[in-house]
Amino acid sequence: MDRKVLMAVANYYTSPFQVGSHHYARAFEKLGFEVLFISNPITPIHKIFANSEVLNERERIHKANGETVGNITYYVPNALFCPVNKPFLSSKFVIKNWYKFAIPNLLDFITKKGFDDIDILWFDSSIFGFLLDFIKYKKSILRIADHSKGFSAVSQNQFEHEIEIANRVDKIIYTAKNLKDKYKDIKDETKMQYVPNGIDLGFFEEADKSFPDEFKNIPEPRVIYIGAIHDWFDVNLVYYCAQNLTSHSFVIIGPVQKDLSKLRMLTNVYILGAKPYNRVPQFLSHSQVGIIPFDVVTHPNLVHSINPLKLYEYLACGLSVVSIKWEEIEQYDAIMSLCDNKEEFLLAIKGANYRKVDLSSYSWDSRLESIDI
Repeated sequence: MDRKVLMAVANYYTSPFQVGSHHYARAFEKLGFEVLFISNPITPIHKIFANSEVLNERERIHKANGETVGNITYYVPNALFCPVNKPFLSSKFVIKNWYKFAIPNLLDFITKKGFDDIDILWFDSSIFGFLLDFIKYKKSILRIADHSKGFSAVSQNQFEHEIEIANRVDKIIYTAKNLKDKYKDIKDETKMQYVPNGIDLGFFEEADKSFPDEFKNIPEPRVIYIGAIHDWFDVNLVYYCAQNLTSHSFVIIGPVQKDLSKLRMLTNVYILGAKPYNRVPQFLSHSQVGIIPFDVVTHPNLVHSINPLKLYEYLACGLSVVSIKWEEIEQYDAIMSLCDNKEEFLLAIKGANYRKVDLSSYSWDSRLESIDI
């Protein structure tokens, strides 16, 4: 009988923003696990504030009662409310009890799918901590990929709940070295393991790398950013570089969650929005430089706790990588250009040279194998 892992995570499975737990789900599948991938719920309030395209996809998955691809079944619950940093919704009552207001009953759904008695219970979203009390499992794992307290959407009560869950699980893996210091309230440090992000080499080797139609009117050299465009994205840095490198095209791909109106004024900046993850290799393979323009000064707590997935994706597609320097990525200085300021960043883009890198030791499979599961 296949081993089973229940993954309770923040981002829905088909999201264009594919993060670590998405990749681990597929790595588990390769190891012969049957996977149930449950993401944060949709609620009535999402109909007011959420991105309509994202909401439609999440609702579609919910109404389909989940979908299955290979040995991975994914599902989006529907609830009356869920934890967020707003009055009442940030209360301990909501954090601990939101699942009781899910329709249909989430625990019944899990049982019907045959995941009430499993090998591994995996979290990257602590709002699913209640599963520790209702699911029979052999090992529980919490993955900490960011300093959650640094996000405006995360309340103090949510952060404290994350610490509570961290103290209950069997193992904790964290992606950036300084996260261990930021979670000092975790009592047993021996169960904590540093496991940085990785790369699905097979996906990039086999992917469609044909020239994307969107690039027909975007001349080379192309400087590209792919990923979330959130608080940490440094608009002023990209503006400075694009304004002073008019011979370069700056391409930005990803869900926009920050005001980019300043960049839209420049004719050599192309904001393409979110694209399906399976098309990422197309855009990267026909670009020359991949950038990581994070705002370390304004958002130090967030940025210093990031081990950027895009670094590995850029390298897998043969790009030169230029990034602002922060603590976690200093260890990669041999395979990328690290910059202290906007002037260095601009010069690094201008003189970028690709350095061939063996990425085999960075694969998600090897990351999973390093964890005692």
